[in-house]
Order: sequence, then structure tokens, then C-alpha cells
Amino acid sequence: MLDLTPAELAESWQRVSENAGCAGADGVTIEHYARHGSGGFDQLAAEVTTGAYRCLPLLQIVVEKPGDAGKREFLIPTVRDRIVQTAVARRLSKSFEPEFLAASYAYRPGRSVDRAIARATQWRDRGCLFAVSADIHAFFERVSHRILLDRLLADPDARPALPLLEQWIHAWYWDGRRLHKLRRGVAQGAPVSPLLSNYFLSEFDRRMEAQGARLIRYADDLLLLCESSDEAQRLLATVREELKLLDLELNPDKSQVRSFAEGFSFIGAMFLRDKVFTPWKHDHARGRVLFMAHRMPQLLLDKFRLRKRGRPPSPPAVPAPRPATAIQPPGDTAMSFPYLTEQGSVLRKSGDRLIVEIEDRVTLDLPYHKLEAVLVFGNVQITSAAAGEMLDKGVRLSFFTRNGRFIGAAVPASGKNVLLRVRQFQAYADASRAIEFARAIVRQKIANSLAAPEDLAGQNPGVLRAGWRSDFEDAIASCAAAPAIAMLDGIEGSAAHTYFEALMRFNKSRFTWEGRRKHPAPDPLNALLSLTYTLLTHELTGLLDGVGLDPYLGFLHQIDYGRPSLSLDLIEAFRAPAADRFVLRLVNLGILGERDFHRDPDEHLALLTPEAAKRFFAEYETWMLQTRTAGRSFRHSLRAEVERLAAAIDDGAPWTPFRVELAPETK
Repeated sequence: MLDLTPAELAESWQRVSENAGCAGADGVTIEHYARHGSGGFDQLAAEVTTGAYRCLPLLQIVVEKPGDAGKREFLIPTVRDRIVQTAVARRLSKSFEPEFLAASYAYRPGRSVDRAIARATQWRDRGCLFAVSADIHAFFERVSHRILLDRLLADPDARPALPLLEQWIHAWYWDGRRLHKLRRGVAQGAPVSPLLSNYFLSEFDRRMEAQGARLIRYADDLLLLCESSDEAQRLLATVREELKLLDLELNPDKSQVRSFAEGFSFIGAMFLRDKVFTPWKHDHARGRVLFMAHRMPQLLLDKFRLRKRGRPPSPPAVPAPRPATAIQPPGDTAMSFPYLTEQGSVLRKSGDRLIVEIEDRVTLDLPYHKLEAVLVFGNVQITSAAAGEMLDKGVRLSFFTRNGRFIGAAVPASGKNVLLRVRQFQAYADASRAIEFARAIVRQKIANSLAAPEDLAGQNPGVLRAGWRSDFEDAIASCAAAPAIAMLDGIEGSAAHTYFEALMRFNKSRFTWEGRRKHPAPDPLNALLSLTYTLLTHELTGLLDGVGLDPYLGFLHQIDYGRPSLSLDLIEAFRAPAADRFVLRLVNLGILGERDFHRDPDEHLALLTPEAAKRFFAEYETWMLQTRTAGRSFRHSLRAEVERLAAAIDDGAPWTPFRVELAPETK
């Protein structure tokens, strides 16, 4: 067993605190650990030395690669585990470093990207005018645990740390809903992983050097310098065979033979003839956090600490959300869409966190990197520092009246995918393609509208009138032959009338339904529908803008000043399953009743009371985050819908809107 000392752990803590970073699955931040945990290194050292130490699950984070290059998953240990891993990595590196070859440049003291680039130019100047530029496919996710642990077990220098390394290699990770075990790979984001990745590939480095290869390796990026094209092709084949021995393979899209005259890229640098361009030194774009799991519930953490080897404990049931100043999804304070409803409250920036205060009392405290959007209702003040920080981090800030009418938004810089927007405009200008998009939207809206009453009727036979289904089927069939938007509008309007007539047969509340009324909404049911549609439209607008599409240029909904027509196109398929079913649930279960509304006699509006509005937003977040259809939550489905539409526009392919597959639920 490795005998770490308190002094080593204290020194590792200094490195961890300097690197900052987010909290892990237990929710303990660097600041919290500095106040409450940084004096316990004697106990932590004793746990490691005696074998009592157990690591906690990793926290899943998904980050957008800069330049629209895809996504990268990070698995982050808790602060306490980062301290132990840093200490172990520093101890082992003293033994491992002398065994690593000069070809390896990543994650090593005294080595860097610049030194790797300089080495490549040296070989070029010596007459190596051809290069194999290659990338190991999904290296960090595909490292073989069996091969890695067998090598560590056979290494006398690594053997004392093996019980710890085995925990970290076979780690569990938390995705916000359940625990998963790592079956392959090393966790990007863990301090020990860079050392393990170099250790795993060190045998590959030795084999390539033994064959005379001029190798430069930076993590999973490979560059081999050659004097001829034939030599380069031979080495490329050799690399493939050597990686097979490690159960790895090359990425075919990023592995090629090129000459310096043609130009090629390696670790972000562009080599062309006798020039080297390093654009990353001037472009400091950082990847946006696309997803960050919220902290594990305390009950589940406690069970995990007491577990025996084997399966992890099952997550406890999610408690019902409670009314609060900022409505949040159940489980903890990790929010994607907080709703600020308390009149007179103030949103401020405090370090790397945003706080909401009212009368000198903090009612919300959360890190801003967990946000996708902030929705502000009525008289809520926002400091310039908070607004600037949110826009800088890609967080959309939307403003509503106290009663839920959308006013406007402060939005981050639009998606940078200009070519995608050009293709969107081209699709809009292509009359035949635009009408196909519009037909698909109406057809799928009617199909999803058919599913809602049909699903409800499964538990309430005899409620629907005879022949109601054929009306929907006729409308769906009519869409294929509709020659223009005006005819599609007529088909959709007729089907909507039939739909609401069928749907409201399942209204068990005391609220009456006299038909759909939008501007203004004169009764509670219409008011709830309008508010839910507004929230969905808001989310879709932000998602569309984020991928680079123009939310204001639609196919079914025509252009109008200030109207997000494309957002309204996409919402059509979600109205029945995501909005209408949600509203029926609220009133049928008595979550909202007659006492929760008051009427504005001047504007003939039905308005939610302040307390009822908090309850509504809490229920909405719970509804959007729970798994509903095809194994996805509605929020996940919204994002997937936008991405699929963007792909269809980009590729010129057909597009089928969201198709509902509702699971049974309490009506």
C-alpha cells in the first residue's frame, strides 16, 4: 500500500486549489474544501495508507469543442479525490518519467506543444519532407483496462499504488440520474489520467522507435516524419498494426500521408512548406458547457460510501419540488433554466457564482456554468456584472411580464455557423423544399395530436365520439397534396378544432373550455396553454440560435417582424404531448385550481397568482426533465429536434419532425 504523507497531500491540495475547477459529485467546491476540509490531511493520509480510502463517483460534464468540432466528455473527481490523485501521480511520475521516450510531449514537465512543433520543423529541415499525421480514435474512451492493469501489476514501481489505481480505473460516474461503471477508458478530467495515458502508450512509443520511426506524439495525436511518400505509407500501416496490439485503432478521417508542400495540421498548428501557423495562440475560444450533471443526492452518496463491491445503490425517488424564489428542477441547486419570479429581488455576480437576494437574504446561490438560460418575470433587478457574465458564458437572459408575456431577450453572440444559415435561406427560397418542410410540420403535429386523446382514451373508453380518428387520418392524408401554405393552414386549423374538442373531454377539473383563445387568454385553461407554449418557444429559440440557425425564418409560419417563425414551426410537434398534456395534468390533479387565478377586468385576462406561478414553474421543470418519450426527457428531445433539423438543412436531406411515443401516466 502506498504510504502518502500529510505533507504530500497538503502540497497536492495547493496544486488542486490553484487549478480551481468545479465541484465533483458530492457538490463540495474548492472554496468549501478550503474552509472545512483542508486541515484533515493526517486523517486522509491514514485512510490511504491503511487501505480505508474509497473514491466517490466522477461527475459527468459535456463541453463543446471550440470551432464547432464536436463534443468532449469530462469525468470530474471530487476535490478530495483530486488531491489524492495528484499526490499519487506526482509520486509515480518520478518512477515513470525516466522510462518515457523523448517522442512523447504531452503532460510532461519541461515539454509542451511548442517543443513538439519545434521538433517537427527540425526533422523537416533535415530533409523529412513527408509526414504521417494521425489520430487515435476515441483514445481516452477506449483504453483497455485489462491491458493497463496487467502492465501496472507487472511494474514494481506501480505495484504499491495499484489498489488506488484500480479504484480510479474502474471508477463509477454520475450522469445526473444514475450511476455507470467505466468499462473502458481513462477519465478525462482526473489528475491521474494524463500519467496513465502516457504510461499506456509508452510501449507503443518504444516499438515505433525500435523500427526507426521519427515519432512525435502529443497524447493521442501522432506525427511521423519521413523522407519519402513510400516510407510514410509503410509507417502508416505499421502504426495501424501496433495499435491493434493495444486494442486501439486510428481515426480514418484524421490519419493521412501529406507533404510539407501540400500542408497539414498537427496539434492545432498548420505546416505549409517552410511556414508554421499557430492560430490557437490568437484565438482563445473556449468550449461551452453543454451539460453538467447535478450533484448526487446525499442519501445516494451515503449508500455509495457504505457499499460492498458490486452494483451501486439505486437512486432514491426524486422529491417533489418546493416553491422558491427561483424555481429549480428537483434534486439540488444545479439548474439549467431558473425562473426568477420574486418581485423586488436582485440577481448579482459573486465570484464564479450567481446569487439572488431579496431584502439582504440570499435565496439562490449557484455556479453560472450550470445555466442555459435565465427567465426573469416582472420586477427583478440584474446587475451589469451578472448580465455580462451570463452573456460571456453563453447564457440567454429572457424577460417576461409578471404575468408571463414575453418581452424580449438579451442573447449571447449568435452561432458562428454562417454556412448553415446560408443553407437555411436557400431552403426557404426553394419553394418545393420549403413546402415539404411545411407539410412535414403539419402532418406530424396532427399525428401527435391524434396520439394524445387516443392515449387518454385507453383508460377512459367511450369518452370520444364515433369516427373522431378518421377526421385526423383524413387531415394527415390531405397534407401530402397541399400545394401551398394557405391550404396547410386550413388543414391544421380544422384538425386543431377537432383535437381540442377531443382533448377537453378528458378535462376533469372545474375549469370550463369554450375553445382556444390566445390574445388575450380569457380563462385559466387558455392562460396555462399560452404560458406553456411561450416557455417551449423560448427554449427552442435559444437552441436554434445556438446551433447557428435563424429562429426568425420559418417554413410553415411566415416571416413577421419579431416573430420566431422557425421556433413556432418546431413547437407544433410538441404542443400536444409536452404542453397540452402537462396543462391537463395540472388541473386534473388539482395542482392548480380556481383559487390560483385572478382576473384583470380591464384586459379580460386570467392571471396566475404569484404563489401559483412558482408552483407552475416548479411543475414545468419537473415535467420537462423527466423521461417521457423514447427514453428521453422533453428537454432532451427539444435539443435533439434542433440538431436533427440543422443536419437536414445542412445535408439537403428530408426531415421528419418529433414523433411522440408517450408512456402511460397518471391522468
